[in-house]
Amino acid sequence: MSRVDELTQALTQAIIESDEYREYKELEADIMRQPDLKRAVDDFRRENFRLQYSDDVEDVITSTDELNNRYIDVRQQPAAERFLAAEMALCRMVQEVCMTVVGAIDFNMDFLQ
Repeated sequence: MSRVDELTQALTQAIIESDEYREYKELEADIMRQPDLKRAVDDFRRENFRLQYSDDVEDVITSTDELNNRYIDVRQQPAAERFLAAEMALCRMVQEVCMTVVGAIDFNMDFLQ
């Protein structure tokens, strides 16, 4: 096994053992026990994901506000809000790891321009 593979496994284990991941999994289990809330949260997450990664959205801020307003009843439920906050914290942690690695590597991507 290469050193990169070993460190990847160690990093994966560190993420799994992190407070962010543990909280996410606990709150995910809580949401899973409430099928109607789970379905509504997943609908919100799906629409939010599409919004964030769509090339067709002209005003992301306005569209995000509209999405949040449409799902205000879901977002105001404490279990949903805690879960979504935990998911965001976990995503940010993983993004920071990815950005740190990508930022440290001199990889020419001029071909994308």
